[in-house]
Amino acid sequence: MLAIATATATTTGTTGMDMLMLVGAIFGLILTVLWILVPFALFGIKPLLRELITEQRRGNELAARIAASPTQVVVATDPRDPRDPRVEPYVR
Repeated sequence: MLAIATATATTTGTTGMDMLMLVGAIFGLILTVLWILVPFALFGIKPLLRELITEQRRGNELAARIAASPTQVVVATDPRDPRDPRVEPYVR
């Protein structure tokens, strides 16, 4: 009778440990696949990053040129704007 109780306790204990080992193995497999794929993702992103840097530099040059130019900027207003003294109020 003692042998049966010991075998049952041992089986229950190893089942929990087996489940933990299975979860660890799955986690390790996922981690290994990601470890292999990450360098390819980084090399794939490099050209896109270069393109973004080029566009950023062009935008900065354009902003510097606009800031350096002394030209006035004219903003079009609504012809019915009552605050504009040059335009008569719109009447229906």
